[in-house]
Amino acid sequence: MRQSRPASHSQILCLSIVFLLTGLLGCSRGSRGEQPASGAAAAAGGKTTAPASATPADAKTAAPASAAPTGTTAPPGAAAGSPSQPGAAAPASSAPAAAAPAPAALPPEKLPAVVAKVNGQAINKDELLKVAKQASEQMSRQTGAPPTPSADFYRKVLDNIVARTLLLQEARTQGVVVTDDEAKAQVADLRSKFPDPAAFAKVLKENGMTEDELLREAKDAYAVQRFIETKVLADLKVSDEQAKAFYDKNQDQMKRPERVHLRHILIKSAKDAKPEDKAKAKAKAEELLAKAKAGGDFAKLASESSEDDPGSKTRGGDLSWVTRGSTVEPFEKAAFALTKPNELSPVVETQFGYHVIQLLERQPPGITPFPDVKDQIAAFLKRQQSQEKVQAYVEILRAKAKGKIEVFI
Repeated sequence: MRQSRPASHSQILCLSIVFLLTGLLGCSRGSRGEQPASGAAAAAGGKTTAPASATPADAKTAAPASAAPTGTTAPPGAAAGSPSQPGAAAPASSAPAAAAPAPAALPPEKLPAVVAKVNGQAINKDELLKVAKQASEQMSRQTGAPPTPSADFYRKVLDNIVARTLLLQEARTQGVVVTDDEAKAQVADLRSKFPDPAAFAKVLKENGMTEDELLREAKDAYAVQRFIETKVLADLKVSDEQAKAFYDKNQDQMKRPERVHLRHILIKSAKDAKPEDKAKAKAKAEELLAKAKAGGDFAKLASESSEDDPGSKTRGGDLSWVTRGSTVEPFEKAAFALTKPNELSPVVETQFGYHVIQLLERQPPGITPFPDVKDQIAAFLKRQQSQEKVQAYVEILRAKAKGKIEVFI
């Protein structure tokens, strides 16, 4: 379980002009895109830094697609750019390569007022700078350092804006429209992810955008999305045979570490709680452990008494599969000490309180069975094929507009 997060700058960006191109077209033309989750992550449901009780709710907002115009994601376990990464060449010698000179920054005031025209439609400097700012912030979050705002950087950002403009123009030509009410619903959904209207207004202001501007951009983004889904990707399907072929060719990505299927009961106790309060919480946990040992229904005890709410309590304390490194250390140590189905741990103290843990199943390291990862593989292949089809379609639009795409930087 993950901590749910309020909407942010990046989610405002998701409704702006790079909304689709970053997710479907890729960070730049020719990028490979992402790799599917490893068998371990897919089967275990992802990594957490604490037991499910540590966070109050499942995440309801997905992490936004990168707005960066360059870069790819390495497969699990491979460092970006390492020889083990597909497409990376082994170094020719052990001699250190000369460092490439850093690109020169291009001051915004040296950009022309109109940076490009697409079939006569102008793309203004302000639009480019707004998207470039968001791209830079996203890249900074990913890499720890912002990119140099060079001419090449601006051109790559602009390349995405041009592609989006071509798609929007084609959507309008083919009669794909989005009503004002549909766009308002998109913005309302985004607004609902903020704690209050003031927080929403603050992020809009920081992005140099009014709500009316966001509404217009949402309408355009939704139109492009609808066009891509109904016209470009309408016949896209991934068969079970394609998913199985990927599974068979990528067995190294299907490895699964040792894991345990657990249930638990949590009695909360703050780290700075008074000794008498901690003692009271521990006594309650000990009482529940005694009831479970006496044959009590663990799931019922968890549903009635666990304070992991609204987490695993609603599932009878079920935490699903847990791998090493995915929970806090005291919890992990107690959980992996259990060896037999239905075995109970002693009361375990963590920073969240006192836990009683029950082992349901234990699996040694191995290869994740195909049925367990079929859906994740199919989703990955569909994203990959979608990206390729949209890229190819944009290239067709570029060819049709040959001579009518002018770039001034």
